[in-house]
Amino acid sequence: MTGLSEQDKQLLFEYCIGLTTGQQTAQAQELMFANNEAADFCAKIKASLSPLDSIAQEMCPDELAEGTVWRLKQAARSAQLRLEGLLAAEQQKKVGREVGLWGDFGRRLAMAAVFVVVGSVFITGYRVACGYIHQKYWQTQCASQLGHIFQGMANYKSDNDGEMPAVASAAGAPWWKIGDQGPANQSNTRRMWLLVKNDYASFDDFVCPGKKQNFRLAIDPYTARQLIDFPRRDFVTYSLRMQCSNSGTSSDLGRKVLLSDLNPLFEILPAWWASGMKVEISDKLMTLNSSNHSRRGQNVLFCDGSCQFTKRRTTDISLDDIFTLQNTRSYQGVELPSSEADSFLAP
Repeated sequence: MTGLSEQDKQLLFEYCIGLTTGQQTAQAQELMFANNEAADFCAKIKASLSPLDSIAQEMCPDELAEGTVWRLKQAARSAQLRLEGLLAAEQQKKVGREVGLWGDFGRRLAMAAVFVVVGSVFITGYRVACGYIHQKYWQTQCASQLGHIFQGMANYKSDNDGEMPAVASAAGAPWWKIGDQGPANQSNTRRMWLLVKNDYASFDDFVCPGKKQNFRLAIDPYTARQLIDFPRRDFVTYSLRMQCSNSGTSSDLGRKVLLSDLNPLFEILPAWWASGMKVEISDKLMTLNSSNHSRRGQNVLFCDGSCQFTKRRTTDISLDDIFTLQNTRSYQGVELPSSEADSFLAP
């Protein structure tokens, strides 16, 4: 059995709180299988965290969460110094014949006492910190997926004489009927589906990792090539910029908004397409962030490939609300922006 490095401990800790994915998870599991000390280390962490299962996770402002993380780090350092002091004191004590048994017991008892004290004080804060860490992780993963989509668009454009993915739509056609496989183009997602259909992007990239799904999405490549749109709303949780009614399909948009997390106005669409769509924008909807990241904000992809997470519905390049049309509070799913200055992402 070999000792664990600091990198090993960090990997195992992140594995125990569910922050590892893919190769990191495999590495942690392999390390525990090959090293008894690693397995014991993980067992202790999980045992220490088990009381957290009974605590409901609550929303917390990022500023408070950041402060909690900092305080936990300070507390962990203080606890470590205290533990080292206790162990040093134990080692210096004069003991009798049973020094091996009772000395080891004393050290274990001192270690347990420190963990109990620290855990009792910071157990709730730790849950908040873990939630904050998870949110930051999903934000990063989401931005990475948007980068994959942008690269797919760039490759598509390169292979199609500089033209971006586009489909022809009749004047006044709806843009909200996701999943409709009929000949008429009636959803704003068909342009993005061209990337999946022609292997420029994976359909997995179109589901934000921060969006909770109750089931695993799967579709085989053959079926995907037969479709002309995403199968349904569950398969696409991003919103794409609507084409301006006065612009062509290949206009150079520069550093303008291209794609973002799901528009909160159109999270739930009518299940019966024939009934039409009508959305009245309340004051609450005018301030609501995307559901993809628990309403904390949304990632926004720009036409130059850069990505920004914003806690508001505006970006650093414009005060325009990316989720609404200017001067519009009622939607029937056929409206278009009248100028390039109006960044409207739908559905």
